Amino acid sequence: MTPGQTKETGTYRPYGADIKETRPYSPCRAACPAHTDVQAYVGLIAQGRYTEAFEVITSVNPIASVCSMICHHPCEQSCRRCSVDEPLAVRHLKRFALEKSADYRRNKRRLVGKTKNKSIGIIGSGPSGLSAARDLSDLGYGVTIYERHPVLGGMLASAIPPYRLPREVLKEDIDDVISKGVEVRTNCEIGRDVKLEELTKKHDAVLIAIGLSQSRSLNIPGVEGPGVLLAIPFLEDVAFDRRPDLGNKVLVIGGGNVAMDVARSARRLGVRDVSMVCLESAEEMPAWKWEVDEAVEEGVRINHRWGPKEVRRQEGKVQGLEVVKVRSVFDANGRFNPSFDNDQTTLIEADTIIITIGQMSNLSFLKDSPVKIDVRGRLEWNPATQTSSSKNVFVAGEVVTGPGSAIAAVASGHRAALAIHLHLQGEAVEGALPLQEKEKISQMPPEVLEMISREPRLKIKHLAPEVRCDTMTHFEIGYDEEEALREAGRCRGCGGGAVVDTQKCMACLTCQRICPYGAPVVTSVSEIRPEYCQACGLCAPECPGQAISMVSYDVKEISETLPSVVGRVDPKRQEPVIVAFLCTHHVGVFGFDLPKNVRKVPVHCTSRIDILDLLKAFETGADGVAVVRCNDGTCKYRGIEKGVKARVKRGQEMLGMLGMEPGRLELLSAEAGRGGNPWAAVCDDFSGRVKQLGLRAVR
Repeated sequence: MTPGQTKETGTYRPYGADIKETRPYSPCRAACPAHTDVQAYVGLIAQGRYTEAFEVITSVNPIASVCSMICHHPCEQSCRRCSVDEPLAVRHLKRFALEKSADYRRNKRRLVGKTKNKSIGIIGSGPSGLSAARDLSDLGYGVTIYERHPVLGGMLASAIPPYRLPREVLKEDIDDVISKGVEVRTNCEIGRDVKLEELTKKHDAVLIAIGLSQSRSLNIPGVEGPGVLLAIPFLEDVAFDRRPDLGNKVLVIGGGNVAMDVARSARRLGVRDVSMVCLESAEEMPAWKWEVDEAVEEGVRINHRWGPKEVRRQEGKVQGLEVVKVRSVFDANGRFNPSFDNDQTTLIEADTIIITIGQMSNLSFLKDSPVKIDVRGRLEWNPATQTSSSKNVFVAGEVVTGPGSAIAAVASGHRAALAIHLHLQGEAVEGALPLQEKEKISQMPPEVLEMISREPRLKIKHLAPEVRCDTMTHFEIGYDEEEALREAGRCRGCGGGAVVDTQKCMACLTCQRICPYGAPVVTSVSEIRPEYCQACGLCAPECPGQAISMVSYDVKEISETLPSVVGRVDPKRQEPVIVAFLCTHHVGVFGFDLPKNVRKVPVHCTSRIDILDLLKAFETGADGVAVVRCNDGTCKYRGIEKGVKARVKRGQEMLGMLGMEPGRLELLSAEAGRGGNPWAAVCDDFSGRVKQLGLRAVR
């Protein structure tokens, strides 16, 4: 059983998960709508524990593979490394962990027993619908999904282009959900194939999670007729491999992310002349900057600060779009309220115009039903209970929240599932649903920022523009193992640092004296400030009262797992048994390729190793123990080397007191970038020195 695995369910739960709920969140986790524990799974990746990382990721996100491809990663934008150099590449690390866990993932899929004797019908299989389906299945309810398209996934399958979201990736997420026993009815449109009234009679509760499946159009002359398309129908053609006739010149109206998808898809359909026109300046565009940059790389031209006035036609055929100059997009109060200079107009030539100015829900199936729609044409709902105006009909996702991200829809689906569960169990819903906003750790103080080593983010490679524009193949080349381990090592472990048991603290000032970052403040007891703490772990082994623990790992884990790491020691061995405590920050894949006689113990930093851990290694049968750290110039934590050296020296002194050669314990330093495997080399050299001292007798 792996550390953190629960005996009752076998489900992995990261160490410190409970205490994290009582403390400020790391900024990355607080920014994620589903509150994925980024610090936990990135730390696991850095240790090569990929399946455990998978468990942390998917515990709150049933469309994790989808998010590893298309998420707008608000976690990265909130990363505290932004104040140092560049944010951690969280999305790409998520993708790496999921891809490394593919076999484990498929083998763990299990049917969940229906223990509740109640059923739920879910209309729509997008992010919110899938999230609710998984949660309710896990709770023992019978769940049936109704999807109008021939495949599950909602807009993920029907509107996200394959070059951004490969369909086999989406299938992994969907298979996780339906393997639990969720029933599926595809090609089933509510209102056409089955009435809402029938669903409310068949199921104990119904969830409407249909998203925003209709495109908005423009009320300008010439817009009706051939040659003018709407974004969603066009993207559905792309998704289902239908190739519309676009001509030689395509003009996309809009400046959002959907407009980018449309323009880039048109390029991949063979149109060489693709341009866009939008009201906003480059700085005002709502599309994500990286989407804009990638589109421009692919040859898409963007006409800023022009608004559509009229579709010009000749004998019914589109000639282009007459546009008018935009004076301003927002008014003095910052509200969207464009103004135009009608004296400045021009014609942008095009054979096909695609309108991408927004989306809305198709609520026609609610006609004559108890579910009310307000005067603006929106579904009425209560955010505190996720309920519609009709008894037992709940709502989730963009149909009520409006346009947002896939991960935000996941969070909405979780809330709706919990609301349905509480309602069906006869419990109060209002006030019981979790709050979205979470308290988070403050940014690092200036004096701490100065101590953080600058390490540039490891860039993700893309297919060359001329290559990727000829195919719908996914264009991002993910991290290999060496790259992923290097990038994961950049994480500062925010939120996973030290905590003090005030009942044990003696206010002895040891933590304050040893901490390089000034995190502890000692009065009657010690308090370790999370905004200062870097989770290096140097303080915990030094505390004489054992009053300090770490949120992100068990300080006793190393000594408790050493017997299984060392294993049975062969009395007839020819080579010494070496236990190597390896700093994972730079060792990367080299740490998995050491001499056979070396037992590897990966640690986040050598500052976390206690003298008792070193002695425990000898107790379990090691002939020699090596603490293999980064060289002083590359250590992730500045200021810890003195403490680590002192700890090893004390360990050597204790070995002498026990009648053992102090040379059986050494602090080694391996420097990356010198070719070969420097970690294997220093371990091999040390092994030779220990061999000369002789092999210890096996007890």
